[in-house]
Amino acid sequence: MPVYVGSYGISPKIADQVQALPNGRYAPMFHVQPGFYWERRRLPGSAERELLAKNPHSSRLAGPLPSLPQLLRLSSSAMRVTWGIELGARFRDALRASAEAGSTPDTWQLDEIVAECAGGSGRQYRELTRGVVRGLAYGRPALGDRTQRGLVWWAKTAFVLPGRKITPELTAFWRMLDRGCLGLIGEEYPEFSGDARAAARAGAAGQARLRRGGPVRRSLARKYVAALSPGYRLAPGLGGNTRHLPRAQVNAWRQAYLVARHQAGVAGFAEFNFRFENSTRVVMSDVLTAHARVI
Repeated sequence: MPVYVGSYGISPKIADQVQALPNGRYAPMFHVQPGFYWERRRLPGSAERELLAKNPHSSRLAGPLPSLPQLLRLSSSAMRVTWGIELGARFRDALRASAEAGSTPDTWQLDEIVAECAGGSGRQYRELTRGVVRGLAYGRPALGDRTQRGLVWWAKTAFVLPGRKITPELTAFWRMLDRGCLGLIGEEYPEFSGDARAAARAGAAGQARLRRGGPVRRSLARKYVAALSPGYRLAPGLGGNTRHLPRAQVNAWRQAYLVARHQAGVAGFAEFNFRFENSTRVVMSDVLTAHARVI
C-alpha cells in the first residue's frame, strides 16, 4: 500500500527521504489561503511565451489574484472559477519546476475544503475551491501537463455538505472533486476519550453522507480517508489526548478507533501535524505501529 508524505511547500530533501522508503510517495501540500502563489505567475520566460502563444487570453491572469474578499464578491461565478484554476495551475507550475530540477513529486495535497464551503458564502468558496482542484488536477496542458489526481483534505465542519440538496453548482463541485481526487481526507480528529467505537461512528458522519448521495458522492465515499492527529500537540480542532491520558491508554484508544473505522470501510488513514510534541520518536512509533496493525 502506498504511503503519502508531504509538508507545506516543496522540499527536494524531504522528497528524497520519502521516496527512499518502501512504498513512499512524496506529496507536497498547498493551501487555498492567500500567500506566495497569489502574488503572480512564475514561469520561465520560454514557458510563459509558449503558454501565451497557445493561449493569448492567459496574459490577463499572469498578475496578482484579486484578494479573497474581492474574489468572493465577484458577480461572475465563471471568473471566480477561472482564478481558482489559475491558482491551482500555479501549484502545478511549482511541481513541474521541481521535476525539471531533478526532484519529482509523486502527487499533491490540497488543504482544504474549508468550513466556509458549508457556510453563508458557501457557493463562492466552493467555486473557488472547484477551480483550484481543476488547476491542480489538469495543470497547463499547453505546457505538456497531464492529469494528476491528488489528495484533498476536508474540514470536519464542512461534513454537512453531502447532505445538502443537489443544485447545478453543487453537482459541478462534486464532479470536479471526484475527477481530481485520488483520496478525500476527512479531518475527523477525534478526542481520545470515552468509547472509541462510538467516537468512530460519529467521526464517520461525512463519509456516511457521501454514501447516501448520488453516484458521484458514492464514488468519493469509496476514496474516503479517515484523518486523525497523533494527539499530543493540543490545538483547537485537532482533538487528541485532551484528557491527558497515560501513553498506554492513548495507544489503546487510538487502536480501537482505527479498528472501528477500518471495519466500517475506509480507503486509508491519514495523520496530520507531526510537529512539536507529536514529532518525538516514541509518539511517531506508536502512531505508525497502530496504523500498521490495522492496515
